[in-house]
Amino acid sequence: MAAYLWVFALAMAFIGIYALFNTMMNLRHFRKLGNVEDASDGPLISVIIPARNEEHNLPRLLESLLTQSYGNIEILVINDQSTDRTEDVIREFEGRDSRVHGFHTDPDHKVNSNGKINALLQLIPHARGEYIIATDADTMHSSDCVAHAYSIMKENSLDIISGFPTEICPSFMGTVNISAMMFTSVLIPHFLVYRFPIPSASFAIGQFIMMRAAAYRESGGYGSIRGTICDDVGIVRLFVRKKKKYAFVSISDYVRCYMYGTAREAFKGIERSIAGVFPPNALTLIPLFCVVAILLHMSLCPFLALMFLLVLGMDPMIYVLLAGWLLLCLAWYISCRAANWRKRISIVCPLTLFQISMMYLHGLYTELSGKGFEWKGRKVR
Repeated sequence: MAAYLWVFALAMAFIGIYALFNTMMNLRHFRKLGNVEDASDGPLISVIIPARNEEHNLPRLLESLLTQSYGNIEILVINDQSTDRTEDVIREFEGRDSRVHGFHTDPDHKVNSNGKINALLQLIPHARGEYIIATDADTMHSSDCVAHAYSIMKENSLDIISGFPTEICPSFMGTVNISAMMFTSVLIPHFLVYRFPIPSASFAIGQFIMMRAAAYRESGGYGSIRGTICDDVGIVRLFVRKKKKYAFVSISDYVRCYMYGTAREAFKGIERSIAGVFPPNALTLIPLFCVVAILLHMSLCPFLALMFLLVLGMDPMIYVLLAGWLLLCLAWYISCRAANWRKRISIVCPLTLFQISMMYLHGLYTELSGKGFEWKGRKVR
């Protein structure tokens, strides 16, 4: 038991120190990249939006795009075989502003088994812009969002960027589940990946991705990432493999997302993303179980510390264990608050870590059982 405590305590201390250092370095990196003067004009930028049954979300998004301070944009929306009033919404906005253009996916021309990628592949050939912004119908953009993103791309000579939007969910547990994405901000050294690009450490959020169109074509684009669950992570890792310049940036002050309405929807959606980032196979199965074990230890740390106290008495390593855990919680809080998460979400790091563990396990079951994952009611794998 004493040896177990020593190993656990030293590991937790290392994780806590690393998480806090990494979080502070990432925030410094984000501030440096975002310290640009927003451009009001420049080359044509194409905003592309796949829309499947988005009659309630689409008006909010299109209204926000039509009020952009950056004037030289076109807005391309593809109706992906919706069964609601999505088509009517697109036609209404086409009639209001000549920058809005509507398209339809061809059900007889399926170019990718992933529904969203299939829609994007049919839409992108219509984009005329020097830059392309891929966004989701459930987002809303501040008036200076496009100007700020373009300025970051231009000033830092980047080929592709992405970042965390401010996530909005009416359910507390739903928001806890969505906040699992902050794990990447706490543990991935974005400041180092920017300087030393590694595909496996490159990350993106599909709610906002901006690409240089020429770099997209040179890399092969979405057509080159067949078989992936996550289109966002897949495209950014493709860019990195093709030696394109990538950065994960801070956009939470510029993009809001209404991704999920319930805890169940959030669990299933984030679970799908986790399975896409860390696909289970013969090589990753054992490491995945190790990750789950580590996450459960981190989430249950106070209870395990109490167990050690009852069995071993006042061992000094218990203080080391709790200190490491507190540093991790502090790093989580700082990272969450910087990304505009509410305080009550930012302080429940252990609960989020426990939920991530459950998502890993259930996602593993879903993948290995052959049930697969869905996007907008369609199988993605």
